[in-house]
Order: sequence, then C-alpha cells, then structure tokens
Amino acid sequence: MKKTILSVVLAIAVFVAGAQTKVTKTSIVSKWSLTAMNIEGVLYYDMDKDSIALTKTTLDKILASGQDSATLIDQMKAGLGALKEMVFSFNADGSYSADGGQENDKGTYTLDEATETITLVTKKEGTQEIKASFKNGRLLLNMPTQGGPPTIMEFKKEKN
Repeated sequence: MKKTILSVVLAIAVFVAGAQTKVTKTSIVSKWSLTAMNIEGVLYYDMDKDSIALTKTTLDKILASGQDSATLIDQMKAGLGALKEMVFSFNADGSYSADGGQENDKGTYTLDEATETITLVTKKEGTQEIKASFKNGRLLLNMPTQGGPPTIMEFKKEKN
C-alpha cells in the first residue's frame, strides 16, 4: 500500500514539474501587467499588495546610515509606484509594446524557444535580450542591467 501511494505521489510530482509552461511564442502572445519586481539582494516589491520586503543587507545599510526605514520604504513605494501601470503586449505578428505611464516603447521581438530568450528591437533602446520563464502562470522577465543587481519583473496575464 505504501509503495502504491509513493508511486502515485511521485507520478504527480513528475507531472507537475513537466507541466511548467514552456516559453513559446504562443505562450507569450498576450497583454501582461507588471505585478511584482525582485531586485536581487536589495528588495522585492509586490505591487498587488503594495508591499516591499527589504533584504537584511539593505535594511542594515539603511539602519547604519541613520535613516528612518519606514520613511524610506514610503519613498521607495512612491518611486516604484509608477511601475504599477507597466503593461507589456506581445503580438502574434512579432510586434510588441511596453506602456508604463510616461514611458512607452514599441518595436519588434523574436523568441529563441530553445534558450527562452526574447530579443526586443526598438529605435529608442536598440536591441535587448531578455531571459524569460514562467512560474505559477506568471511571465518572469530577467531584465538586463548595466552593472546593477539582477532584476526580475513578474507579469500576470490580463483578462480579455
């Protein structure tokens, strides 16, 4: 009996692991709203809950500087709040748009399904390669940074 239960649990675990959505053109074509942002080693901002979780290192730096952490978190929320409006639209024709309040961008994209890399091409920004993945039905984009900590932006699919 225990072997049967263990076999069923193992089969379910393998199925769930295999059921993770692969990044394909079909799976990304949609409108995606920014819901969270993880700046590795610094903070995690959940826009749906309007909550910021600071890493211990970041919190220690704030305390060492003598700044009031509550005030600084409020300032961070105000600064990052504009990102709540960010929406990525990937279209079936290979075009995309990124709308975020005052910052808007349009261009074309290609997807390398083998490496799960999206290449965006715009006049404004040139060419950007972004690693993509899915987690819990959300599209995660590992945004390129210039010398800063890795930043992962988490998007949820908008309802039609």
